Amino acid sequence: MDYQETLKYINDTPKFSKILGNDDLKILLAKLGNPEDKLEFIHIAGTNGKGSTASMLASILRASGKICGLYTSPFIEVFNERIQVDGENIADSDLARIATRVKSEIDALGVEISVFAQITAMAFLYFAEKECDIVVLETGLGGRLDATNVIPPAQLSIITKIGLDHTEYLGDTLEKIAEEKCGIIKAGTKVITTSCQEKSALSVIENTCKSLSVPLYVAEPTADFALSLQGEYQKENAGIAVCGAKALGISEKHIKAGLLSTKWIARFEYLRDNLILDGGHNPDGVGALIESLKALNKPVTFVVAMMQDKDVCESSALIKDFAENVIVTEVKMPRCMKAEELAALFPDCEIEKDSISAVKLAISKAPADSLICVCGSLYLAGEVRSEFAL
Repeated sequence: MDYQETLKYINDTPKFSKILGNDDLKILLAKLGNPEDKLEFIHIAGTNGKGSTASMLASILRASGKICGLYTSPFIEVFNERIQVDGENIADSDLARIATRVKSEIDALGVEISVFAQITAMAFLYFAEKECDIVVLETGLGGRLDATNVIPPAQLSIITKIGLDHTEYLGDTLEKIAEEKCGIIKAGTKVITTSCQEKSALSVIENTCKSLSVPLYVAEPTADFALSLQGEYQKENAGIAVCGAKALGISEKHIKAGLLSTKWIARFEYLRDNLILDGGHNPDGVGALIESLKALNKPVTFVVAMMQDKDVCESSALIKDFAENVIVTEVKMPRCMKAEELAALFPDCEIEKDSISAVKLAISKAPADSLICVCGSLYLAGEVRSEFAL
């Protein structure tokens, strides 16, 4: 397959399959020579903050001289963002070559493997080829049955802030979701979480660590280091990253350098002086976004689209209570809530179905001393960023 054929193959593979464990993925990885066994990992699960924490840790590790792989999801603009080494996306040719090999092995085995599991196998192959010293590995969904959880015990197992999301797969309480996330914790690892964790979730994490006799570090939000990533909520994520770096013995000099050089798009990202892009798409993420906006003390016009399988009611209520104005839009995918349906949750909002036109409308109407914030979906963030990023 060439690059375009690879993307078509990935897009045509079902996103979700039955949650039956990773037995078939393990068979595939064995056929591929078990590349995951040649690597060291930092494994990150949680509901919010996984990507930002992962990017900070990867940047710190690079600053310390490590060859560092980074595996995240979803992507914002190009698929290759999901698999990086030393801050560089996997090349089109490498992705096509490795995907072709993985597909060939799957076809020969005659097994059904989810698209996320296939991409995970591709990432392991690439990181092993690049002889990464360490890989920062973000889970896709949950932890216990996540495709990334086929790895041996990680050097660090990190649980970021847990909230109610993907409840149809992970459970309808924080305790149940925390139990799934804690499935990444194995004997021999060190565990880090945040002091901002809800007590019920923290209790599950503490009990899991106790049962496996592994150390637990509870990180405080940090104000001691300058950050390249903006938004008040990044202090919480930075606290986790700093705690993790220190647990690995990384010097403060390299921690400082890594935090200052971190790049992570669509997280309280300024695209223009008054245009902020944020991927917040669940109540915890939207709530953290609004707290950061409040600190700027300016009126805010929101441009919003949301996926219909998210907690739209609570997220929209948070926006409605704070927003000066709201423009409702949508993105071109079946999961997206229709703009007319979403608009019913925002009295007096405007509707502009085309996302780019919606942002242009906000720019044309927003007062000079105000802000525009685009949020509600990472897919919306991808569409908008490709048009408005400088």
